[in-house]
Amino acid sequence: MELSPNLYFQAVTWVSLCIPGFATVAISVLIIISKKWHGKHSFDSHTGVQKVHVAPTPRIGGIAIISGLLAAWFLAPDSVSKQLGLMLISGLPAFAAGLTEDFTKRVTIRNRLLATMVSALLAWWLTGYNLNDIDISPIDYFLAYVPLSVAFTAVAVGGVVNSINIIDGFNGLAAGTLMICFSALGFIAWQVGDAELARLCVVFIAVAAGFLVVNFPFGKIFMGDGGAYLLGFMLAWVSVMLPFRNHEVSAWAPLLVCAHPILETVFSMMRRYNRSGQHPGQADSLHLHSLLYSRVARNLLPNAKPQFKNSLTSLFVWPISLLCSLAATVWFSNTVILMVAFVVCAFVYHLIYLRLTQFVWCLRPATISRD
Repeated sequence: MELSPNLYFQAVTWVSLCIPGFATVAISVLIIISKKWHGKHSFDSHTGVQKVHVAPTPRIGGIAIISGLLAAWFLAPDSVSKQLGLMLISGLPAFAAGLTEDFTKRVTIRNRLLATMVSALLAWWLTGYNLNDIDISPIDYFLAYVPLSVAFTAVAVGGVVNSINIIDGFNGLAAGTLMICFSALGFIAWQVGDAELARLCVVFIAVAAGFLVVNFPFGKIFMGDGGAYLLGFMLAWVSVMLPFRNHEVSAWAPLLVCAHPILETVFSMMRRYNRSGQHPGQADSLHLHSLLYSRVARNLLPNAKPQFKNSLTSLFVWPISLLCSLAATVWFSNTVILMVAFVVCAFVYHLIYLRLTQFVWCLRPATISRD
């Protein structure tokens, strides 16, 4: 049976979109086997409040990730390649700040946040996309003014990018979450007929999957700030592009898709400030994923090797993103339902957090246990 030219072209197109995943795997493996030469600079310290790995591990997975994206830029169809090229150029400030931190451990949180916002401004300048309609009339009135909408977009993108870095604490957690989010956004794009954006999401899924193969469950390499910022920027910008290009998609759909990392960031900032007025960016070990590790994964497999307990944590967290993403793909055009769903997600997140910290299923003010 012969394939028609159109079907053959489609098959070649989709295969070309998946090949970057193999490039990501290949570069990741090269980084791992060459670590004795660069480990002095690329190893992640295994000491610190958020560290749960027990062996020095390269944290420069961002190099493998950008290699996979460059392979996609070279192999993808022209329409996808052009858009990906603009996104790669825009993401360079965020990636550079993150990778510099991976090597030097000296780039401040403020400077990394500013770099992500610069990437957002650059992306707007190159593409013309921004957040100018979030279905809240008073706010939309001000967002009609371009400077305000661009500033709002930069802050929103910077927040999402940094939220991906915040959840990057366990084997597979960030990569798996990104795959879920890109799958949801790509499916929404496909439903509304935006084939170019859907294919772009396939590229990001393939690259994240390529990294996941090496990172999960054994944690042989970490995404690092460079990888988290680069893929986080891609997620944030796709979230901007989807409702801008397709007006039937509510801006709350991408927000719900990214609900887990966003809520983790917001709750962490509030927790740190309320505890003792400490800086919202100060690291601690009280993230939801950290508590699931210390109070569930370690007790569930007390005799397992540390890397398996580490990886088990991701299996408990991924369903949160999956449920939020499923809701967004079903009601992507219904702003009211999406808003309610986001509030429900926040409520459930808080209930789970209370259960892990105070061993109760109710809402009440209390101090956080450190046990």
